[in-house]
Amino acid sequence: MQRAEVLKRLIEETGLNTKAFSEKAGIPYTTLRSILMRGVGGASVDNVLKVCRALGITTEELDRLANGGAEDTSSSSLSELSEFEAFLNNPEHGLFFKDYLDAPDERKREMLTFWQFIKDQEKKKADSSDTN
Repeated sequence: MQRAEVLKRLIEETGLNTKAFSEKAGIPYTTLRSILMRGVGGASVDNVLKVCRALGITTEELDRLANGGAEDTSSSSLSELSEFEAFLNNPEHGLFFKDYLDAPDERKREMLTFWQFIKDQEKKKADSSDTN
């Protein structure tokens, strides 16, 4: 599968249309459309990085997915990433995770694990208050 096809599929899985996703990624709509139609090879490195960051993947993961590697970026993980971004926008939580986008992959995984822990604790707290 070509990289542009992988990007199209992952963008569709975010639930955003191309215009909304281009805004999220911080690139012009016409630039994103060109990348998706003509391929990633002619795009600037900066724009490819912005698209990958907005999808929560690295360029290496994009290449692996395009070359038939195992997909660990499923719809559920993409929806979790969207939920995580909403979590980050909460001023109470965002301070700890403020460097997420610029963090190395290992640190990102640690932050996501910690976020999952917080989410589970909040769910338990909500469940216990519902039963009382």
